[in-house]
Amino acid sequence: MGDPRRFHFFAEYIAARIPRSAHIVDVASGRGILQAALRERRFSHVTSWDRRRRSPYNRHGHRYDWFRHDTQESYDAVVAMHPDEGTDHAILYAGHHQISAIICPCCVRPSARPFWEPAKYHVWCAHLERMAQAVSLQVRWDRLPMNGRTS
Repeated sequence: MGDPRRFHFFAEYIAARIPRSAHIVDVASGRGILQAALRERRFSHVTSWDRRRRSPYNRHGHRYDWFRHDTQESYDAVVAMHPDEGTDHAILYAGHHQISAIICPCCVRPSARPFWEPAKYHVWCAHLERMAQAVSLQVRWDRLPMNGRTS
C-alpha cells in the first residue's frame, strides 16, 4: 500500500514548478485524488485521464479513456503519479509538444514503445530517461519526502 500522503507531496512538488494557470493533464489518474489535491492548490485547469470509471457519474475534468501520446488534446503540462502503462505515453506527449512533465514512475509496464530489457525498476527508469532525452526533454530525478520505493 502506498503512503497516504503521496498525492499531497506530489501536488506540492507540482505547485512549486508549474504555473496555476496551466492546463494540466493527469495521466492514469485512478480515482482523481491528484486532481483534487491540485485543485486544493488553486489549479483550475486539470483534466484527469483513466480508462477505469471509478464513479457512476461523469465528473467534471475526467476523461474515461486511455491517454495516448498522439492524442489531439492540447495541454501545457503533463503530470502522472504511478501511471502504469501511461508512463511512456506521458513522456512522449510532453516531448512532442515540448512541455513540462512531472512523472513519478512505478512498475515496468510499457505500452507506447517496446522495452526488451530486464524488468527491473532501475533499468526501467534508465529506459524512461533515455526516452525523455530522445525527445529533447531535460531529466531531473528528485525524491518526495514519503514512504515508498527508494530505488
